[in-house]
Amino acid sequence: MAKDGVQVRAVAEFTPDMVDTLREYFHSYAVEGVVSIEVSTHGLWLVNPIGGRQFLGLARLPDNAPKVLIN
Repeated sequence: MAKDGVQVRAVAEFTPDMVDTLREYFHSYAVEGVVSIEVSTHGLWLVNPIGGRQFLGLARLPDNAPKVLIN
C-alpha cells in the first residue's frame, strides 16, 4: 500500500486519436453521463451499455509483447 493509503489498480494511456474517438462516441456509450472503459492486455475498450464493446486503442505495446520484425 502506498504511504497515502492509495493503491494504483491500473494505468490507462491515451493518444490524441483515442481521446478523439472517446469524444465522438461519448454520448452513445454514456450511462448517466459516465462512460466505462475496460483495460485489458489487448488495449482499452469502450463498454457498450446495450452489450458488447468497441476497441478504443492501445497507446503502446506492453514490454512483454512479442516483437515482430518486418523486412
